[in-house]
Amino acid sequence: MRRKIVNFFFSIYNRFFRIILRKLEIRKFKAKRRKKIYNQIVLTKKQKKEIDDLYLENYGKKIPYTWHRHYTAFTNNFDKNYFPELLYIPEFEFFMNFEKYYCKSLSDKNLLPLIASNANVKMPKTILSCTEGIYRDGNYKIIKKEKAIELIQNIGECFVKPTKGSSSGRGCLLLNIIEKIDQKTNEPLENIFDSLGLNFVVQERLKCHESITKIYEKSVNTFRVMTYRWKDEIIYVPAIMRIGQGGNYVDNAHAGGMFIAIENDGTLHETAFTEFKTEYKMHPDRKLIYKNYKIELFPKVLETAIKMHSLIPQVGIVNWDFTIDENGEPVLIEANLKAGSIWLFEMAWGKGPFGDKTAEILRWINYMKHIKVEDIPKYSFGNIKGEK
Repeated sequence: MRRKIVNFFFSIYNRFFRIILRKLEIRKFKAKRRKKIYNQIVLTKKQKKEIDDLYLENYGKKIPYTWHRHYTAFTNNFDKNYFPELLYIPEFEFFMNFEKYYCKSLSDKNLLPLIASNANVKMPKTILSCTEGIYRDGNYKIIKKEKAIELIQNIGECFVKPTKGSSSGRGCLLLNIIEKIDQKTNEPLENIFDSLGLNFVVQERLKCHESITKIYEKSVNTFRVMTYRWKDEIIYVPAIMRIGQGGNYVDNAHAGGMFIAIENDGTLHETAFTEFKTEYKMHPDRKLIYKNYKIELFPKVLETAIKMHSLIPQVGIVNWDFTIDENGEPVLIEANLKAGSIWLFEMAWGKGPFGDKTAEILRWINYMKHIKVEDIPKYSFGNIKGEK
């Protein structure tokens, strides 16, 4: 009886939580800058029917056309399989990553290196970390704060970021520490540590492969690779590359960076975009033309993303950030298991990320919404009772 009561209230909480997430996604598209973009597109009757047929047959109801219009506006390519943000975070990601304790743990940038090392996957070298207020050196030996300051007092350039909640580059710092002072801000190390809170990491600044620095050298330009588990298979969606500009040392779209579709063989598409549809055929700083530019080593990144996800099959979907170092090896920057940016892929590619699996995914989401909360783990990752 007690378990039934717990499950009842947990079910109510889940539904309420999904409603809130849906409202947040809807609110985003009431912003003037986004309206200006999707108002450029008027869908034909045929296109609307294709969307309605797909979603009615598989999801059980129609969806607003807002997201299809918005994605179409970037490349002028219409695809009925566009996957709206309205359904991605509130429903698909919600059910795919239902076991939240896994996601919370694996999102911690101080824990991820321990998993990656078991797969011989490189991550940026950790010089110092702080976890819940405990300082550790690069070998995870606990040290005092004073020793931590001594450890990096003359480290020179280093990259510092929160290990919890640093999405879109928030809280990330590029420092140049000489004699316990950051040469860029003239701020003492002790003050910097105090401002970073209880969870952060100090890493050696990465040097990217020449094929990446040739595009833009001031940021660590990264590849965003989304992998998802579908039944007993790990799949990746068509990937993108994120590129900094204008002297910025981060490449995130929310921080002014641009993103561009990249083929599985490493060939870039013709146009890079910013979040609000500024278009670039060449990099504004380096003047490198994107069309047909190829990053030969990129296939190794895709292989490594699959390898990493294979270590954590308890999780349904992950947005990985990778780069390639100066020696040509893939380097994992971080794993994003919450509030993934599906819009990046759709805007850059001009097509739905799940392709022919879209209808099957919609049927699964609709199924998951109508089963008892205690049965959700039984049907994770695309499984539906009675279907093979």
